[in-house]
Amino acid sequence: MKKPLTLALLMAISFSSFAAKEIRNSEMANMKQKLGEVSVELNDGTIDDAIAALSKKADEKGAGYYHITSIGMTGMNSDVRATAETYK
Repeated sequence: MKKPLTLALLMAISFSSFAAKEIRNSEMANMKQKLGEVSVELNDGTIDDAIAALSKKADEKGAGYYHITSIGMTGMNSDVRATAETYK
């Protein structure tokens, strides 16, 4: 019973260690190589969902970091749009 739990914890830790990390304005000076930009548009989403989707897209581009340049909900519904710059 301990082995499946241990394996699941190790997988969760290793997965999170490869996820792109969000960086703040104060960390921008340390970024040397900009890879490009990513954007997401979610129907019936939340701000947290959009941040997770940006991180996933940054991972897919091979980025280690991303900086959110815009994020917000459109209109009176739950649609969310977000953009980010990606860095190595």
